[in-house]
Amino acid sequence: MLSRRKFIRSSTLAGAGLLSGLSLSSLNGCASSNNCIQPVKKHKYILADIHNHLVLNDWIMRTPMAIQSPSLEYLTRKLFDRTDTNLRTAHEAGIDLICATHFNLFDEWLGMPTDPNPLAPVNTLRMIDLLEEEVEGSSANYAKMIRTPEEFENHFKNPFNKNDPDFRIAVLHSLEGGHALGGSLEPLNEFAQRGVVLITIGHFYNKGIATAPNAFPFFPDDNSPRPVQGLSAFGKEVIREMENLGIIVDVTHATPTALDDILRVSTKPLVATHMSARTLGDHAISFQDEHIQEIVQRGGMIGIIFHPYWLSNYINVMDAEQRGSLLEVVRTIRYVVKISNSLKNVCIGSDFGAYIPRLSDINRLCQIEKLRVLLLKEFGSEKTVEDILAKNVIDFIGINWKRNI
Repeated sequence: MLSRRKFIRSSTLAGAGLLSGLSLSSLNGCASSNNCIQPVKKHKYILADIHNHLVLNDWIMRTPMAIQSPSLEYLTRKLFDRTDTNLRTAHEAGIDLICATHFNLFDEWLGMPTDPNPLAPVNTLRMIDLLEEEVEGSSANYAKMIRTPEEFENHFKNPFNKNDPDFRIAVLHSLEGGHALGGSLEPLNEFAQRGVVLITIGHFYNKGIATAPNAFPFFPDDNSPRPVQGLSAFGKEVIREMENLGIIVDVTHATPTALDDILRVSTKPLVATHMSARTLGDHAISFQDEHIQEIVQRGGMIGIIFHPYWLSNYINVMDAEQRGSLLEVVRTIRYVVKISNSLKNVCIGSDFGAYIPRLSDINRLCQIEKLRVLLLKEFGSEKTVEDILAKNVIDFIGINWKRNI
């Protein structure tokens, strides 16, 4: 059986080779216009995005695979870069916080010489360095790196005026995929020291931590145990060590079996940073009602993704891009609130910058005012809307992020 990894590697490299000599000027990805909608007034809370790939493109250009095959990196951006987060326009929109998610696309999908890759922790630290260089360099007027719970508390403890020249977006490190550990617990301590607030322990493939659902509409992963296995023995150690160090466990991309195991092992509140509900979008990666309810009951957080195909039941991704809108996001928020009986445990994890399909009415984070208007119409309360968009995440991180090192 052809695995997803083999298929993606062979077809992508073949496609890159075929098109490398062609003019790609007609290919369009993210519409990077300045079509940003600013709020009529800058509310105290605009948005805390708990899952955003802020510098993924910058990192991909530096990977060995991209250096070896520049056309592959170019094709990746032009064909799949459908969403965008710009710190300048996000600052102008008054966005409060961005959890910048580090993920090595080519290393996980195409370029790992061994599985897991022992160099993955080194690559992850390089991604952390890249983000810090960006925030503390060219974006220093718009954002501020937050590396410790104490810095986080100080940043948010006092009311701030977003029209004040000193206002900055809080930017935190997070990781997507336990493959960043390279098969060892040792990197967790250094990640904690560098200020990583949360780690999505699974991703597209099983890296010896937890089984992952099929996030693509084709091909099972033939090098992964079937989903009857959930969390591995090493995965249990990873969760215990993360909790010991004070890093929050993100359960997005876990199979139902793996999630059952995680709920048995974990002792601290969990977060699903970018998910959809299986009842509304019947996909393997979507969460079942009982898991959403259990995470909320334990004081955890449910982040709603801006991925039109996962949020609903469109016939294919193209149809989802053409017809899917922020109404799917509102519908999912409403559903999570209904089944969990809580307005305090739902938030936004856009997944922007991660080569996801775009919603028809938003592709830039600074357009978030569109969602605020829809949520205000749905819930009728400015406070409720501000909680969902920002304050729930800020409170959750403030309570649950520790640094025991």
